[in-house]
Amino acid sequence: MSDCPFCLIGRGEVDGDLVAHRSPNVFVVPALMQRANNPGHTLVLPVEHVTGLDTAGPALLGEVFNVTAAVVAGVRAAFGAVGSTIVQNNDAPGQVLHHLHVGVIPRFPDDGYRVPEPALFEGPRSVRAEQAAALRRVLTGPSLG
Repeated sequence: MSDCPFCLIGRGEVDGDLVAHRSPNVFVVPALMQRANNPGHTLVLPVEHVTGLDTAGPALLGEVFNVTAAVVAGVRAAFGAVGSTIVQNNDAPGQVLHHLHVGVIPRFPDDGYRVPEPALFEGPRSVRAEQAAALRRVLTGPSLG
């Protein structure tokens, strides 16, 4: 899908500075919408325009979730998180972008995490670029190939 913003990023046409990891099939970017108490909210996405878990093949799902596991460890190292919450909306009502993505939300003591979060805000591009750079530094290694 040519007008999908995630497809443009996945193909390397825009926002390369926001990509923390890229393989031929999967890429990682900081989420646009951030939580003040959970810095480093990150998305793991397939390069191919896939809209849901049920339409992705087993190999792609395996790679998406292997990278997700690496990002879980990465947010601990990059942002000092003590844990994380993993989310995935599959054609949920109100979903704006229909491109498979798995969210990794870093968790901190007393962060007040809740769903839905009424205080979500658009993270400044400069902050998301810094988040991508921090993750890029820790997401290098044999676990991601």
